[in-house]
Amino acid sequence: MKLIPKPFFVSVAKGIGNKRKILIRMFYLSKKVVVRLKQLLAFLFLKVFKRFGLEDRNFSIKGFNFNKNKKLLGGFLLILLSTAAFIFFSKLPSKSNEKVSSEKLDVKEAKSVLEINREFTFPLRDNNGVDVGKVKYMIEKAELRDEIIVKGQRATAIKGRTFLILILKITNEFKQAVEIETRDYVRLSVNGNMDEWLAPDIHNDPVKTQAISTKYTRVGFPLSETDRGLVLRVGEIDGKKEEISFKFK
Repeated sequence: MKLIPKPFFVSVAKGIGNKRKILIRMFYLSKKVVVRLKQLLAFLFLKVFKRFGLEDRNFSIKGFNFNKNKKLLGGFLLILLSTAAFIFFSKLPSKSNEKVSSEKLDVKEAKSVLEINREFTFPLRDNNGVDVGKVKYMIEKAELRDEIIVKGQRATAIKGRTFLILILKITNEFKQAVEIETRDYVRLSVNGNMDEWLAPDIHNDPVKTQAISTKYTRVGFPLSETDRGLVLRVGEIDGKKEEISFKFK
């Protein structure tokens, strides 16, 4: 079991990812579009200048000669266009935020369910091995399933195989979050072979449980459909063990 330090809350600027995407979009804007927009704005500027009697192509205002400073004028227009485009795109909702997955992975119902409801208490130790609290480890029920969800993906047992799933309830009574390796506390014997004990291949470890809270999780074993004589051995690796024999109907 691992104690988790209390987190330091850090304020993070929002929208960095969106702005980065916007800058990439702006970078890849077609040069032809930018040129066309520059020409349009230049045309509009000339219309305004002519409206005020500045028809001469070599006109200037307060010593600024527009004919001799075409590059500077073009740069100014490009900055103006980039700023306007940035403001426009920044107000658009991000596609990643708009996408809400409506897909829900469904799996077949359990073939058989057996209530176990056995609770065990294990010591919670710090890095120096000193007991600082207790964690309750309860096996609520056992299920036989042909389909399960593993890391967001559906897993289906091949012909002749099935999954034994144990539903666990972990209760942390300590005033600090802990991480627990749930698979370390349970082993399985099949077909009366008490010399071989299987560890769970299916788990969500490490399971993080917040201070003074309860969390549900699971561990599981792939089995053959012909396996019988199921026995669970529960306890710490170096501690006392208890055995639970069970049989599905």
